[in-house]
Amino acid sequence: MTGKKVFCRVYEVISTVIIAAAAVFAVMYLCGIRLYSVKSGSMGKAIPEGSLCAVSTYSSFDKISVGDIISFSVGDDVRVTHRAVSVGKDGITTKGDENDTVDPDPVTKKNYIGKTVFSVPHIGTALAKLSTAAGRIILVAAGLAMVILGVFYSRYREDRPLKENRTMKGE
Repeated sequence: MTGKKVFCRVYEVISTVIIAAAAVFAVMYLCGIRLYSVKSGSMGKAIPEGSLCAVSTYSSFDKISVGDIISFSVGDDVRVTHRAVSVGKDGITTKGDENDTVDPDPVTKKNYIGKTVFSVPHIGTALAKLSTAAGRIILVAAGLAMVILGVFYSRYREDRPLKENRTMKGE
């Protein structure tokens, strides 16, 4: 396989993965799933520090049961993901699995975000780094690199004989 063919195959794979990931994230967003990075070890093995936590914002506050893992706001910019240990008329009492005491304030409808649907260990750390200024610069640079590589890819594809282009496209 020539260098140009390897380049084309690699570009096609990377492009497909990016498009598929974007589609999955778009569908998740439309379905009310929000992704959060877990920054402490308070949930222990259930959701380790550095995990990516998927939270359903469509999950009703009134349907939370003891044992559910929920996310909620503390203040304006802090999100916490802990387990519901009791549900009462004042709200939901929560506690991190590794914490000795319950959280000081109950979760109410006002600061409730949603119920955890699933988590993926270690991915949250990488995504958290991409949300920093340096991470955004890397994302923009990677996007520009893909556009530039796309230009080379399309030029190479146009240089091929028509019959070879049809064969590659499956025609």
